[in-house]
Amino acid sequence: MPTGPVTRQAPTWQALGLSRPRAQPLTDAARARLAHLTELRDIDSPAAADRAGAEYAGERWLAPDLLGVRPWLPPDTPPREVVRAVLNGEWTGFLALLGEYGPWVYAADVRALQELSGAYAALVQAAQTAPEDVALHAAHWSRQDAPHHTLLVRLEATPYRRPARSAPDSAHLTGLERAFWAQVGGQAARHRAARPGRQTGHRPGS
Repeated sequence: MPTGPVTRQAPTWQALGLSRPRAQPLTDAARARLAHLTELRDIDSPAAADRAGAEYAGERWLAPDLLGVRPWLPPDTPPREVVRAVLNGEWTGFLALLGEYGPWVYAADVRALQELSGAYAALVQAAQTAPEDVALHAAHWSRQDAPHHTLLVRLEATPYRRPARSAPDSAHLTGLERAFWAQVGGQAARHRAARPGRQTGHRPGS
């Protein structure tokens, strides 16, 4: 057995699953969409869920994002079936992609979607001003929480950062990503808990 001191290897983007940081170009239009809705579907029926599942089955993060905050769903649910699985458990809602490189979410109503959008925008705005080493350590710490905590990693695929004099530290960035996912998971759990009291085919208050 080795008797020398144990050294902890510094995190790298490659170790977090990003082989080529900042390799994807970022146009002005794409930069403007970093923290704005880029996809939105009203899932008001099983047919709508199936259409969305078929349309977005090839999206890399669809299943990890939706399943990562829903431990009650089988983790191996195929991407094509995941929207229907969420609908079955939580009933009607909105499927959305928050930002050009953001997460997929399923929200019960417009207000819930706005809350998630605001939380994600706060993360993007803070991360944009951080130096690379700060963003890297924050991404590493956040990834330790759960495999789907990859928002900072996804952003780093592009040259999105614009470091500023007043920048957040790694703990702050990690806290923002943790808070975002906690909010997504909390909404999903509340949406699911309210499911038995809803009338099939109708949104609350309709």
